[in-house]
Amino acid sequence: MLASFKNKIKDNTALKNIKAVLSFCFHYLHEKFLWGIFKCVDEKFFKFLFVGALNTLFGYALYAFFVAIGLKANLALFFQYILGILWNFKTTGTIVFKNNNNRLIFKFFLSYIFTFTINSFALNFLIKYLNEYIAQAVLVLPVAVISFLIFKFWVFRENNC
Repeated sequence: MLASFKNKIKDNTALKNIKAVLSFCFHYLHEKFLWGIFKCVDEKFFKFLFVGALNTLFGYALYAFFVAIGLKANLALFFQYILGILWNFKTTGTIVFKNNNNRLIFKFFLSYIFTFTINSFALNFLIKYLNEYIAQAVLVLPVAVISFLIFKFWVFRENNC
């Protein structure tokens, strides 16, 4: 039954159309945005930035929600990471690296444990000087760069050019 449901989702024309539109938009923006300034930038990195922004908004919204309902910052960060892993694995793997191999979830999960640890230590340090919301917002970009490098050179390496 689950396999049948999975195939229906996989074969869904609407999902295929959404992927096609997103792919066209990424390609068009990469080639034409700001009169071709981004032509020298790897399209995969450009896609990662866009998908990363969506993933970051999703993750930060979860983090803010958990803090708002009363969880401590690190516990909120923990739950945000757990819930965001599946979402991020599919969006990053499928859109950025064009990889649907679900067996890579273990490597992806390990990379998140590593980035979570770095993020958590840095968050503990910054909370001494900033509130929980701003502290995590400051850490978004550095953690994203670390994540991209791990994904590109370790998790999805077989698809790198």
